Amino acid sequence: MSTRSHIVNLSTHSSRNDPSTEYRPLPALIKNIQTISIEALEAKLVDMLNTADDRLFDMAESSYNNAQFDAMRLLRVKREGLISRFKQELSNNFKQTLCKIGDEPVDDNVETLSFENIALVKDDDLEEDIATDSMVNKARTKNSDALEHIRIRIDTIISDKSIEQQNNPLEPVYICEAFRGATQALDLDIASLLIIYKLFDRSVIDQLDSVYLLVNQFFVERGILPELKIGSYTVNKKQDSDSHRSSQQSEFGDVINNLPTDQSVDISRPANTINQQTTSSAVLDQSNVVSVIQQLLAERRIGHDVSNSSHAAGGQVEARSGNDFGPIVVETDQLVHALSKIQYQQHQAGSANTVRSLSDLRQSISVQLPDMGGDGALGQFNEDMIDIVAMLFDFILEDENLELEIKSIIGRLQIPMLKVGLVDKTFFSQKRHPARRLLNELAHAGLAWDSHDPTAKPMLQKISEIAERVIQEFEEDISLFGELLEEFIEFKTQHQQRSKIFERRTKEAEEGKAKTESARGDVNKTLKSICRGQHIPDVVKQLLKTVWSHALLLERLKDNKEGWKRRVKVAKLLVWSVQAIDCLEHLNKMKSKIPSLVKSLKQGVELISLSPIESTHLFDELERCHREIIEAAKEAIKEADLIRLPAIDVNTASSNSPATVGNGAQHETNEVEDNLAAEPEHEEIVIEDVGFTKAETGSTLSNSNLEPIKVDPENEQRIEQLRAGSWVELKIDGRFQRSKLAARIATSGKYIFVNRSGMKMAEFFTVELCQHLQRGNMNILNDDALFDRALESVISNLRDMKAQA
Repeated sequence: MSTRSHIVNLSTHSSRNDPSTEYRPLPALIKNIQTISIEALEAKLVDMLNTADDRLFDMAESSYNNAQFDAMRLLRVKREGLISRFKQELSNNFKQTLCKIGDEPVDDNVETLSFENIALVKDDDLEEDIATDSMVNKARTKNSDALEHIRIRIDTIISDKSIEQQNNPLEPVYICEAFRGATQALDLDIASLLIIYKLFDRSVIDQLDSVYLLVNQFFVERGILPELKIGSYTVNKKQDSDSHRSSQQSEFGDVINNLPTDQSVDISRPANTINQQTTSSAVLDQSNVVSVIQQLLAERRIGHDVSNSSHAAGGQVEARSGNDFGPIVVETDQLVHALSKIQYQQHQAGSANTVRSLSDLRQSISVQLPDMGGDGALGQFNEDMIDIVAMLFDFILEDENLELEIKSIIGRLQIPMLKVGLVDKTFFSQKRHPARRLLNELAHAGLAWDSHDPTAKPMLQKISEIAERVIQEFEEDISLFGELLEEFIEFKTQHQQRSKIFERRTKEAEEGKAKTESARGDVNKTLKSICRGQHIPDVVKQLLKTVWSHALLLERLKDNKEGWKRRVKVAKLLVWSVQAIDCLEHLNKMKSKIPSLVKSLKQGVELISLSPIESTHLFDELERCHREIIEAAKEAIKEADLIRLPAIDVNTASSNSPATVGNGAQHETNEVEDNLAAEPEHEEIVIEDVGFTKAETGSTLSNSNLEPIKVDPENEQRIEQLRAGSWVELKIDGRFQRSKLAARIATSGKYIFVNRSGMKMAEFFTVELCQHLQRGNMNILNDDALFDRALESVISNLRDMKAQA
């Protein structure tokens, strides 16, 4: 029997059947690529299904497993439906991402309410998520350039919407989710389903490059940016709003922005940082950064001729002349060889022999080069390179964003990185240099490491393993760093798959919770308005709280305006029906409305699945209440009529005592009115009696016992600049724990933090978080690239020294 969940993730489909959503038609060119891509994907899916049929048959025959036979039978029976559903889902992707009119909806829905307890996620669903995420990550990495071309070209065609990764309909995530949705009808067990996913991965996802090639070729043939090349676009039609660099970086940027790149786009940056402005293809000088730092170092040296630094900047060293009685100057390759020996000794001795300071480094070099003379014996370029790398690692080892264990591991890479700088002059100027990227990746992975978290041990072991391989294997071949970088990124991707799934579900649950809290607040506001100043019997309070508040909530969550209006009218009618009746017309109207009121209330009871016993009790009580009101109304009307009779007969009464009779009737009428006016006013309705509590509407600010404090504007600004994915240290249960900002919920103003496993750790409103930061219970970690920050610090410090000299 299948154990697969029948619950479909509606987060990407929540508004597909919403009649209130408006869509524009697809532009003709986009319609063409929709047809091209769907036809190509359909062909690959057909091939895959043929393969799947044979594969399942072979597996079933060899293992005598009836489940495989059942899966094979289902594929044959539901094959056409699967293909049709897959094509429809792909078509919907274009409609949802490119054709929707108005603001993008918050990515939450009614279904997210089921994620309140993340621990209850079914294993089968999790396995499906992992399989899907694995396909998406691999396909995106493999086809990043082609996808970027498609994104830019679609962005050019659609002028009123910025096309980014998340709304590009040809992204692998949309294709995988389309297939996942199509397989819902198969009702396969998880083992067979994962086999189908694997075949889909091999036959369709692995071959997406051919699909993307068709799409890009179509664009080129139609003259849509035919000369497009990765790296030739720089600033998009909107600025990158995620940037939160400090003002110090503008000075560093003057140096870096004038440098050439490696002619490629960093796809890890937001896609909206690309524009249609071409750059020169000329090969530019790659030594600018080194030259700038060397110039600053030269100016720092007392009595040093600045012009010599310019000669040394090209990496040339002085050669000993036969008539030169000065010291022997060490060639760069000699220095690299000596450093390799130190590196080998470091590997043999382990962490105990790590070079910790510039003096340690120079001492180790002098041991390996005993014939080295006095000052300047290494040559100016070599000396400067040693200084630069030493200053970089001084910054790294003092960085408060990394735990001591991580810094200790990265610190062991000082000798290898010095060798890279000596043999490859592009090391400092290319942000995507493999050695530089590897160091940044190790540091970024270490940012989430917490010594108290036992699940973090594999990541620490991998970081240590990569560092040891660099120390053990690196001689002068830079390609080793590229291999290790690829290996580490693959490990990190696999290691973080489960955490990303849980993080996404945490975010979805919190967004759903925020939407629900907001909707509950709307319900409370409406009910409070309806009940204000009215007499509300206990049975009506129960009906409003137990039944009708939830009926209203469902309409608000679905954003069904007509349904909401109908439910509000019923609530008003219910409250009106239990007010005191003062005339026969009111009584007759009330009696005529009761049947339709009860019918509507019973529909609400069925909607929320209230127990029959409880619903019967409520309707019996409501009927009793209505009967009492009707009987009281009859008595009041009858009494009023009796009182009015003498007053009516006054005009025709005998002249014996007209004044007496008239005055007596008027006195009795006034007495009744006075008695009605003297009735005490109804007590104000407590909204929790008829609606949701403050906790349910999210209006309870905090459980903190700390007194609120005035927050500095600077701290407010720092909190406002936090973005999803930012790492912080939060003081939880008396100690600082590393947490990541998973989401900032706009509707509630809450910040949701998760641990490295993606599980929720804490939530704060904006004011609370600002106060937390100001009290020192929170530290914001800098997750920018470590090497870039270190290089920035070196240049800034040298310039400061120059200014103070």
